[in-house]
Amino acid sequence: MFFKVVIVVLMTLAGLAAMIWVANWPFNTPWEKDLSAGERRIHAEHNRRHHRAVARMLSPTLAIGFGIASVSLFTGSKSDPFAAVVMGACSAVCLGVFAALVRSGRRRRP
Repeated sequence: MFFKVVIVVLMTLAGLAAMIWVANWPFNTPWEKDLSAGERRIHAEHNRRHHRAVARMLSPTLAIGFGIASVSLFTGSKSDPFAAVVMGACSAVCLGVFAALVRSGRRRRP
């Protein structure tokens, strides 16, 4: 069971990292240096409107899913307290990402 929990945590972290990377595309990538000033402005505006909005919708959904999985692992017929705690931690990480995205969105507005 420990192996399954480790795989779930690694997949969660990889998914969150991919979500953050996509939200900032093409910035912080090798293709960033090839962008002109106008293209940078266009990509920044697009990221602010679309990519981060998707991340704002996806992270609470993941948090709720991990929370439900945590409760079911803790109270199910085959209860596994360690896995329940790990899933609860994944839920907390997703909520933290959501809070960070919401806070950063508030700071940018005039």
